[in-house]
Amino acid sequence: MGSSKLEAKKLEAKKKAEAKKKLEAKKKEEKLTEEEITGFQIDRTNMDRLMNRVCEIVVSYETEGMLQTDLWKKLKLSSRDGSRLALKLERMGMITREKILEKGRWTYKLIIRKTPVSTKSIENAPCLICPVESKCSIDGEISPKTCQYIEDWVFVELKTSKSK
Repeated sequence: MGSSKLEAKKLEAKKKAEAKKKLEAKKKEEKLTEEEITGFQIDRTNMDRLMNRVCEIVVSYETEGMLQTDLWKKLKLSSRDGSRLALKLERMGMITREKILEKGRWTYKLIIRKTPVSTKSIENAPCLICPVESKCSIDGEISPKTCQYIEDWVFVELKTSKSK
């Protein structure tokens, strides 16, 4: 009987300590003003490119998400810069941050909310530089249904995708 009461007290103390740590982390995060988060900038860094890179990495983990700490290690950022960058992306609606306990330490799992749009599929599309694009329509004399430029492009794309 005495040992189970002791274990219950230890468990209760552990829960209180975890709750205290969580509250302290939340307070520390709340100390950052909205301006500090949205205006966050790393010296000599193209922030748009960095944010796109973060989204590319996080999206590769799909719905599973990835640990914030793993991302900062991958990008060679300090945890401070990494946390602020994650907060900025969260405020922009690009990612969600889910607090989790990993190996006895609190961290965040980053999950993509908005998948960045890729233009890879249309990069070499002939329509983008077509000399008769203004006359092109679905039912017209010049049409995507009968376009030799599109047909040639599709065959080239098929050949290159098969060789990869």
